[in-house]
Amino acid sequence: MTQSKPFLVVLFMAIIIVLSACAENGISTNTPVPSNTPLLFDTQVSSETPQPHKPAIDYGTYQQNAYVESIEINIMESFPLQVSVTLQGNLPDGCTALAGSKAVKTDETTFEVFIYTLRDPKAICTMALVPFEETVPLNVSGLPAGTYTVKAYNLSDTFTFEQNN
Repeated sequence: MTQSKPFLVVLFMAIIIVLSACAENGISTNTPVPSNTPLLFDTQVSSETPQPHKPAIDYGTYQQNAYVESIEINIMESFPLQVSVTLQGNLPDGCTALAGSKAVKTDETTFEVFIYTLRDPKAICTMALVPFEETVPLNVSGLPAGTYTVKAYNLSDTFTFEQNN
């Protein structure tokens, strides 16, 4: 029986060490956010007055890549014709958010689409891809009939106007 006492003491100490490793250390590095501080994308927008995606908090210039996996060109049946491109892909982690997008006409027949993201560099995040979908309008007013190319990162697609827009 005396030989089992040291074993029980060692076992008891091991259990305490394991359980204490799971507890918080009591030091909090989280800074409380005042209730009047706007949160990221905490802005109400009605469908009658759409606003571009702009975060309420500026995390500086730290940007992550958005992995674009597919693009789809949408031509609305109206006159003048309206064209947009829908991009689908993944953000690199749970803390990266879409900050905006734009399409730039790079030459007479080519548009290039860009996705902008923001990420708090101090955040600890899940390292799992987060799917996104973003639709970006193209400024096609006044374009002559012809075939146009849309590029988004390593992807491209074309659309054709049969008549002047």
